[in-house]
Amino acid sequence: MTLISLVYLGFFAAAALINYLFPRVVRPYFLLIANYAFYCYSPENRPLALVLAGATLVTWVCGFVIGKSRNKALRVIFLLLAVGGGIGILLYYKYWNMLADALTGLTGGAVPHLNLIAPLGLSYFTFAALSYTIDVFRKRCRVEPNLLHYAMFVSFFPTMITGPIERYPHLRPQIEASRRFSYSRCAGGLFRILWGYMKKMVIADNLSRYVGFVYGAPDTMNGPNLVAATVLFAIQLYMDFSGCCDIALGVARILGYDLIENFNSPFEATSFSEFWARWHISMTGWFRDYVYIPLGGSRCGMARRMLNILIVFLVSGLWHGADWRYLMWGLFCGVASAIGRATFPVRKRLWRYNPLYRADWLRVLLQRCITFLLFILSLVFFAGALYNADPYAVYAGMVQGWQNAWDSVRTTLYDTGIDGRLPVVLTCAAAIVLAAESHGRSVARWIRRQNFVLRWTLYYAAGAAILCFGAFGQSAFIYQQF
Repeated sequence: MTLISLVYLGFFAAAALINYLFPRVVRPYFLLIANYAFYCYSPENRPLALVLAGATLVTWVCGFVIGKSRNKALRVIFLLLAVGGGIGILLYYKYWNMLADALTGLTGGAVPHLNLIAPLGLSYFTFAALSYTIDVFRKRCRVEPNLLHYAMFVSFFPTMITGPIERYPHLRPQIEASRRFSYSRCAGGLFRILWGYMKKMVIADNLSRYVGFVYGAPDTMNGPNLVAATVLFAIQLYMDFSGCCDIALGVARILGYDLIENFNSPFEATSFSEFWARWHISMTGWFRDYVYIPLGGSRCGMARRMLNILIVFLVSGLWHGADWRYLMWGLFCGVASAIGRATFPVRKRLWRYNPLYRADWLRVLLQRCITFLLFILSLVFFAGALYNADPYAVYAGMVQGWQNAWDSVRTTLYDTGIDGRLPVVLTCAAAIVLAAESHGRSVARWIRRQNFVLRWTLYYAAGAAILCFGAFGQSAFIYQQF
C-alpha cells in the first residue's frame, strides 16, 4: 500500500473517521489495530508483522527492566540485548548478502546468499524502538508501563513507510491524551497532504523520467545531460522525500498527532554541516544523539572529532542499503563535512579579505551555491545506487561532449516525454515550492492565515496541477525502500 494509491487514501479516511467515533481513551488501541491492518495489507508483509511485533516486545521488555532496575550491570545487559537485537534484525534482513560476500572473501568458503524480503519500514521502526530503550537507559524518558501504547508508537502507520523517525518522549503525551476533533487541524492536515502530493506527483515523478533515462545508460550520455540529470536529481529527491513527509505529517495531524518536521529549507544552508542539520532532520538527529555524541562528539580533539563525523556518515550510508555506492556516498559526505568543520575558523578569518564577501547577500549566495554543488556531487553515488549506474563513469562523462549543450539536453528531454509546456510547469512549480518553504516556513500554517478567497484559490490550483500534470502510476517514494 503506497502513499500515492487510492487504497491508502481510503484506508486513512476510514481510520480517521472511526478514530474520532471512539472515546479518546480508546483511540490509541484502535490506531494500534489500524497500524497492523495497514502493515498486513500486502500478503508478503503479513508473516513479517511478527518481526515488528517481536522488535516491539523485546525493546519494551528491555526498557521496562532498565527503567525499574537499580543494578547497573543488569541495566547494561538489557541495553545490549535491545541494541543487539535491533542491529541483528537489520543485519539479517538488509545486510546478510553483503556480509556473506565479505565472509566468503575472508574464509575462502562459500557463504550462501538469502533471498530475503525486508519487513516494511524496517529501518524506521527499528530506530524508533532503539531510541526508546536508549533514552530510558539515559533516564531521558520514563518507562512506559502500557505495552499497547508503546506498540502504537513503534507501528504508527503514517511514519511506517518513510518516517520521520519519531522519539517516544515527543509522541507519548499525545498518545496518553488524544486530542478532540478540530476542523482547523484537519483543514491544515488536508492541505499538507495535498501539498505533498503536488511535490511528489507533479515535480518529483516527472523529473524521475529524465533522471532515470540518463542514469539508466550513463555511458551513452554526454556531459550536459549527466550534469543536468544530477542537478535535477537533487530537486527530485527533495520533492519526493519531503513530499512523502508532508503526507505523513498531514495524515498524523488529522489523526490528532504532531510529528517531527523532517526538513527545514535545506537548500538555504550556507555550509555542508548546516545542510545536514536541515535535511532528513529525524535521521541526522538520531545519529547525532545515539552515535556521534557517544563517540565523543565535539568534546574531543579535532582529529577525533573528524573521525567521529566520518563514522556517522559511513553508518548513515550503510543505513540506506547494502551497496558500496551508498557507503561511498556516506564517505564523500563525511569527508566534506569533516573538512568543512575543521577549516571553518580559518575560512571565517579569510572572509574579511574576500571582496566578494563584503556584501552579505553575495556571501550567502556564494556559500549556498558551493554547498549545493557539494551536495549534487555526492548524489552521483546515491543516484548510482538507485539506478544501478557506475558513479565513476558519470563523473568521467560530465566533462565530455559540451558542444551544443542545450540542444542535447532538450533532445533528451523530448525523448523522455518531457516536452511542450511541461518544462515550464516543472520550473515554475519547483520555484513556487522552494519560495513557499523558504526560511523554514510552514506552508500549511501560512495558508490557514490567508483570507478565504486566496486560500481556496491555492487549494484548487494545487489540485488542478495534480490532475493536469501529475505523473500517475510512475513510482513509489524513493525512501520507501530504506
